[in-house]
Amino acid sequence: MLAKEAGAPVKLELSRKEDFIGVHGRWPTVQYYKVGVNRDGVLKAIQLRGYSGMGPYRKNSGAIGGMDLYQCPNIERVVFPVYTNKTVSGNFRGPEYPQGFYGIESMMDDVAYKLKMDPVDFILKNMTRKANDEVPYTNYSLEECIRRGAEVFEWKKRWHPQPGSDPGPIKRGAGVSFMAFRSALGRSSAEIRLDAKGQYTVFVGVTDVGPGAKTTMAMIASEALGVPLSKIQVVWGDTDRCPYSVGESGSRTTIQTGQAVIEAAEALKQQIAEKGLPKGTNTLKGSASPNPVLEGKVRAAFGAHFVEVEVDAELGRVRVLKYLAVHDSGRIMNPLTATSQIKGGATMGIGMALHEDLLYDRRNGQPLTAGFYGARLLTHRDAPEIEVIFIESDDGYGPYGAKSIGESSKVPAVAAVANAVFNAIGRRMKDLPITRDKILGALA
Repeated sequence: MLAKEAGAPVKLELSRKEDFIGVHGRWPTVQYYKVGVNRDGVLKAIQLRGYSGMGPYRKNSGAIGGMDLYQCPNIERVVFPVYTNKTVSGNFRGPEYPQGFYGIESMMDDVAYKLKMDPVDFILKNMTRKANDEVPYTNYSLEECIRRGAEVFEWKKRWHPQPGSDPGPIKRGAGVSFMAFRSALGRSSAEIRLDAKGQYTVFVGVTDVGPGAKTTMAMIASEALGVPLSKIQVVWGDTDRCPYSVGESGSRTTIQTGQAVIEAAEALKQQIAEKGLPKGTNTLKGSASPNPVLEGKVRAAFGAHFVEVEVDAELGRVRVLKYLAVHDSGRIMNPLTATSQIKGGATMGIGMALHEDLLYDRRNGQPLTAGFYGARLLTHRDAPEIEVIFIESDDGYGPYGAKSIGESSKVPAVAAVANAVFNAIGRRMKDLPITRDKILGALA
């Protein structure tokens, strides 16, 4: 508005503190569970009563996810969104899932422990084979993710049947968590133009918010057109020249806009077949705005994370020693950026589990640790090596079978780390982040 009034460019600069309190974060939750299970380790009932802090106004649902991954005949979930005098809450990488999976998968890890069952065996016995235990998936590779991960991670060697059994103050433990994340089809648009010099230009409305979408769109166009990648350039996010896009949220860019690029390429090839290659100043154009609907099935990406941690029981320090992420995100278009997405999401999950906490003064609602100097954030020194394995299935949908990837990588990370801490020290940590004072207090 100032630029419009002044008729000149305006630069807006926010301090880190303003950024922390002025931009929404994930909604905090309080979760109470009751679980009924028979002697054979089969789930019979799950009850959740949850509370989600929405801040001073409602920006999103406040949902708490995770229960839908278990097959169980009796489920009750009641969630209360609560208005608070804290920073407003909204979607942030896997909106309701990382905190929800932390709650439900910590609970299920505890149930397995009390049944004297291996958590992997408990998961394989009770995980759903259908979405919400009702609707079939387009394909199902979750069991393969878990079994492959357990084998590569050497789960049986690293996991302790008796948590906290390592002698001495340095204790190790292993944890596991798994996930399914929506990979829905939907509306998008793309346009491809060919000039007389043989240059193809792809126009898409989505912007590249970091995962390498621009390169991926070029790669999809290159494959669909059958021309070298060097012949493709991409124009993105320009509202003057590009077709409409619904946006980048929901891990939808590759799936939805990628499909539009393929169909635009087919339309352009039809133009070439009918009119021949362009000459002089002429150009040919192919465009598409598909809106596919998937009826009777649910499309999802799957994954399982395995973590080994080391806990210093005298100092309360936690260090991630080994991290393995096994994902089925359909066909992988760009292995480098896909692997980076998994590593980035897992690293963010480690930060959520062990470090990040915006504290408030309970008397007046003032944030106490806003900014990098107040909060203890994950740094490169805290980030472990993360091994990534892709299981490339093809369910016949989306661009060449590709599925979502960006958000799914964070979803199971928090629970996997928390379960590993429990396996190391024998104390269940029920409050995030899992900091030194909480560990020492639990062990006191």
